[in-house]
Amino acid sequence: MNIPHRIKHRLNNFTSHLSPFILIAILLFSACTDDKDFVPPSFLHVDAIKVVPTTSNPISLEPGFYTSDIVACYVVAHYPESSKLDSIGLFQLPFTVPVLHSGEVDYLEFYPAVKHSGVAGTLPYYTFYKPIRINSQTLVIGDTLRFDTLSTTYAISISDMQMFEPFEPTELSTLFDSIVWHKYAASEACSGQGYASVHVPDSVTNVPFSIKTDFYVADPTRAVYLELDTRSDIRFEVYMESAYTSGGATEKQRVMVVNPSENWQHMYINLGRTWSWFNHNPSFKISFAALNPYGEEGDVRIDNVKVITTASVL
Repeated sequence: MNIPHRIKHRLNNFTSHLSPFILIAILLFSACTDDKDFVPPSFLHVDAIKVVPTTSNPISLEPGFYTSDIVACYVVAHYPESSKLDSIGLFQLPFTVPVLHSGEVDYLEFYPAVKHSGVAGTLPYYTFYKPIRINSQTLVIGDTLRFDTLSTTYAISISDMQMFEPFEPTELSTLFDSIVWHKYAASEACSGQGYASVHVPDSVTNVPFSIKTDFYVADPTRAVYLELDTRSDIRFEVYMESAYTSGGATEKQRVMVVNPSENWQHMYINLGRTWSWFNHNPSFKISFAALNPYGEEGDVRIDNVKVITTASVL
């Protein structure tokens, strides 16, 4: 059959414009095949993780010892049919996440993670806290297994405590310089009845203060952390002071800068890296400096200061 040239030309134009749509339709319909391996998820939800004292042997009776800021956790699961742990992932709290499993779960484990030295970064597991294990759970397709608030405890003993200062009326001490004023006002404290404050006048650009205690950690494999709650109008710095060699002159190295905050925040300050610069000299001090380059009067407030070590390297 002979098609007139004019009609043939129009047909060619029509099919050339239509071909992309035909190709897209083929791809879409070919992708919509039955996937027999698809497993609908169950869901897991956690609101928060808090630190509580152990009932049998609390490290401290002061509530302020257990202030924390656990921002995320690693989740792993063990199923009856598997010989291996299933790493579900690291999630920022609170979270609701899908789990590609249904049925019985031998146990779930949650590893608390914090901001180390104020940096979100990779949010490594904080080994000073014990992992939380929950046994014998059931995951149901489409349903959510909920845990509103999980509780962990410190994984350290009294021997790992280098210092704890809650600034409470019943715990008066001289661990800090005299420039650090003890304040007793429950409405202003992070916890309990008291806190400490360093006043910075507008005419002063740098106000140093320090913990008068000398710390001693003989084992260089230990992790060393400073924990404290802070609410500050003024930026301040944290320092470690030690000698590079035994018997040498004392030097000062900055550990980190803490920015102002309107609300109380719990800090986990890793002293280990700075300690390594001092070749893990067993003896060291911790000091601070409030910085006021713009002449703004304010206060540095601190509470629940503790220095802790553990044999585990973070």
